[in-house]
Amino acid sequence: MCAFERSEKGMEFNMKKVAIVTGASRGIGRAIATELAEDGINVIACYNKSEKEAKELQNMLREKNISIDIISGDVSKREDCERIVKYAIEKY
Repeated sequence: MCAFERSEKGMEFNMKKVAIVTGASRGIGRAIATELAEDGINVIACYNKSEKEAKELQNMLREKNISIDIISGDVSKREDCERIVKYAIEKY
């Protein structure tokens, strides 16, 4: 996801890259979220039930001066997916 911004010149492409990573609190999702964040991508790390692990990931990256967002959601539920995407659009 990349953001668009309106300026005096009209709509401009903003190269601020954002990744929504599901299952980011454990396993492969955690590894992907970590790698993307370390590469300078704005990461929204999604978790379903593993809030403790998601906060641990956020704290681990914070110690490296890397900020990520964490958000809960069940990606099998449409309303949760819509809420997560809306969060990403509004923030970035």
